[in-house]
Amino acid sequence: MSESFKSGFISKFIDGVCSDNDILVNNFSSLSDANSSSVTFYNDPNYKNQLINTNAALVILRELDQSLCKKPTIVVSDPYLAFAKVSSLFQKNNRINKIHETVVISEKVTLGKNVGIEPYVFIDSNAKIGNDTFLGSNSYIGANVEIGRNVAIHSNVYIGSSVKIGDDCEIFPGAKIGTDGFGYAREKNKKWIKIPQTGSVIIGDNVDIGANTTIDRGAIDNTLIHNGVKIDNLVQIGHNCIIGENTIIAGCVGIAGSAKIGKNCMIGGAAMIKGHISIADDTIISGGSTIAKNIDKPGKRFSSLFPYNIEHKDWLRIAYYLKKLGKKND
Repeated sequence: MSESFKSGFISKFIDGVCSDNDILVNNFSSLSDANSSSVTFYNDPNYKNQLINTNAALVILRELDQSLCKKPTIVVSDPYLAFAKVSSLFQKNNRINKIHETVVISEKVTLGKNVGIEPYVFIDSNAKIGNDTFLGSNSYIGANVEIGRNVAIHSNVYIGSSVKIGDDCEIFPGAKIGTDGFGYAREKNKKWIKIPQTGSVIIGDNVDIGANTTIDRGAIDNTLIHNGVKIDNLVQIGHNCIIGENTIIAGCVGIAGSAKIGKNCMIGGAAMIKGHISIADDTIISGGSTIAKNIDKPGKRFSSLFPYNIEHKDWLRIAYYLKKLGKKND
């Protein structure tokens, strides 16, 4: 049975103001799916009718929206942030704290307390696993890897040799950390010679890495992912990249080798970032944009797209005039 919380406790937890401290709730739901035991939130006028008709026991919202709601409320300045915090109260922890008999542990491996390891995990020599860490089934932990405390590594994750992962991280299924970077030199006969990738990947604390994301090891120096970084699914981060603290990267982004991304940046889905460039702190990059040169001034937003939802015939007309303009400037 789910754990229950009183509205007064939730209000203190999110620094809100509650209209009734004695409402008991045991789940967090959307406005439309909520029941008489649910807490929900409202922050978008597109859902006004759902707010008016919700069956929730308790609603988190802004003060300016309180008059729209007939249910008990908790007033906060940012309902979406409050939702993120409150939903964690109801999140079930299904991690095990035992080691399955099929796990292969090599020599000189150090395991902390309360480590849980699911079937068919392989841990290579001299690896160190911190307290309360969980390793999902079929994952590979390379030699000399160091993993901090309270880390969740889900199934089918590859962690290459000498990778270091801090505390309180979560790595989702299929992620590959510490694979070889894409480095080649070309001979006169046009054949490619592979450059050995001898660096590693260093990941800070409180980092999330999405499913099927790949982070390449450095060619010489390390690839660095700093504290608080959040990376979505299907992201490619090339060798020797540096991602600054609290930067968030949406799905399908490609970051070429040796790019340096500052702190607190927001990178939209499918953006492409050229290698060997630097992006200043607090930069916002719109989804689908291509960034091909340095961004030196912090706090700016960059986009490189035609308008959204443009009809194909209009796109062709724009492309035609751009092509003519390019020829005129040749």
